[in-house]
Amino acid sequence: MKIIELEVTESTNDEVRKFWDLGEDIAVVARRQTGGRGSKGRSFASPEGGIYISFIKHYYGLKAEKAYEVTEDISLSVALTLRAFGVKAEIKWPNDIYVGKKKICGMLTQNEIKNGYVEKTLCGVGINVNNDLPPELDDIATSLKKELGKEVDLKSVLFTLVYNLEKIQDVKLYPSFSCVIGKKAKVFEPGKEAYEETVEEILPDGRLKLKDGKILSVAEIKLI
Repeated sequence: MKIIELEVTESTNDEVRKFWDLGEDIAVVARRQTGGRGSKGRSFASPEGGIYISFIKHYYGLKAEKAYEVTEDISLSVALTLRAFGVKAEIKWPNDIYVGKKKICGMLTQNEIKNGYVEKTLCGVGINVNNDLPPELDDIATSLKKELGKEVDLKSVLFTLVYNLEKIQDVKLYPSFSCVIGKKAKVFEPGKEAYEETVEEILPDGRLKLKDGKILSVAEIKLI
């Protein structure tokens, strides 16, 4: 995977999208973003000290009905990277990375499907490494520096991440990295009232099964 490094950009997603039709895996990483975006179009704070990377990754022979494996593959790559630096990173379904009850990484993926197969994905990943977090996020967010009590070499984290992204991870491991199985959560389904229920398991098709038998494919959950 080729890496393009920038000092500052409005959005690494916008930068890497310029290479969408190049036909190869490529990543753009910036020390700082001025217009980073998270899920649902929310602004994503990107101060210096974090890793802000967007990349295009090709998949070969992955059927469209298994597109959920893209999210699982990338989530595992990030979790494995953080574990290599000594923190127990886990996945909050479907693709937030947590340490304990605090978020350390978020990501967004956009797949291109052709002729019934996932051809490639564009994914943006933001990892809190050495960046300072606002006091109002103390209870819900963390960083590698905060967890380890010291700064971490950004280049080492970046190259370990890219090394893991260049592989296709064994998605059968995804449930074992989950921090939600067996936990009570507040569930937010589109267009419905939020409710509380215990997560029973993550099914082989990537969906979430709740204790009451309900199966979710699209929802946001918050651990209680």
